[in-house]
Amino acid sequence: LATRDELTGVYNRRHFLVLTEREWARCRRYEMGAAMLMIDVDRFKDVNEQHGHLAGDLMLREIARAATETLRQPDLCGRFGGEEFIVFLPHADPLGAIDAAERIRDCVARLVLEWRGAAVRTTVSVGVAALDAAHESLGALIQDADQALHAAKEAGRNCVRTLPPQPRRSGEVRPVELR
Repeated sequence: LATRDELTGVYNRRHFLVLTEREWARCRRYEMGAAMLMIDVDRFKDVNEQHGHLAGDLMLREIARAATETLRQPDLCGRFGGEEFIVFLPHADPLGAIDAAERIRDCVARLVLEWRGAAVRTTVSVGVAALDAAHESLGALIQDADQALHAAKEAGRNCVRTLPPQPRRSGEVRPVELR
């Protein structure tokens, strides 16, 4: 109970942050790739209003299940707030993180919940932030993932967005490196 979200079974926010802080520090120390995903259920309020809060609860459980089934064993998934989830991907490059986010988005888009004779569907928007030297704290990485999430919402929802590469101190922009 102290580590898991009671409704969804994924890590609660506090425990997710404790675990992720350790992994984030390790990734920075050894210069390994990592990324953060912020996931928000699109128009979740509509699900609650049209079908009731029990249907909304079931939807959150199914989204958490779908998300965790698409992730690798070392990846960490937590419930960040009401209808927001957060995922930390250690040892992930930017393209791998986008791929993981797209798998989650697609899996949720295909979910159909049968609720009292109605088919209930929803989608998610996902923001992706890849770890780089500019992320001097875990909070900075989370903030970038949150900004990317807002870009996904503004792009019409049911999509994945990343932030453009950030300028370096020299004023140059570092391109995404493909491996």
